[in-house]
Amino acid sequence: MHQLKTTVIALAALAALAGSAGATIITSHLSSDAQLLALLSDTLFVAEGRIGDGSGAATFEIDLGASTSAPDVTAQYPWPNGTAVPWTLTYNGTTNLVTFTVNGVALQYTTPLSGFTEIFVRTRATNAGTDIVVNNLTFESEAVGDVSQALGAGGLDILWIHGGSVSDGFTMTGQTTMTWTGAMPSQSQLAFQIKVGWSFTVYTGDVSWGRLKQMFND
Repeated sequence: MHQLKTTVIALAALAALAGSAGATIITSHLSSDAQLLALLSDTLFVAEGRIGDGSGAATFEIDLGASTSAPDVTAQYPWPNGTAVPWTLTYNGTTNLVTFTVNGVALQYTTPLSGFTEIFVRTRATNAGTDIVVNNLTFESEAVGDVSQALGAGGLDILWIHGGSVSDGFTMTGQTTMTWTGAMPSQSQLAFQIKVGWSFTVYTGDVSWGRLKQMFND
């Protein structure tokens, strides 16, 4: 646990420096959800794409909202095997409207919160012979220059994107390729999430809400 906290503090310090510079996007990778949870104070919205049931009526394949456990809006989408699918995520800093569009299928959600600082792209593959990659990423037309990729079984990768201005509004684009051999996986066995929220980072000239919560709980 001490090693995990040390790693998170070091990454948070890097994010603070990047945020104060206000220039080039910087990326890091987390290898576990424990690291993500230790770093992320609150998730303000999540956009998700998952294999679901292949666009059948029983469940959904794309969703958007405050959490993936209870998304606010969902839609059907037939993810192809081995083909890159483009998507766009936009946040309007004035209206707090979030729009997640997957190859022409659009979802919208208005978050009651604001003050975002961090973006995480999480990929997960649980079955052998499956693969998911999120690449060709841009943030405000600037190439991110990194990817998030998970290979089954038990594959997990979390790409942390920091250094860009998030809270004033942004447009992020990318593409996702899901690949499997044999039977198609189901539900969230092959999935990606774009998580946007507050971190525990202390920023220059201001103390984040997440840090205040952490200090209160210590």
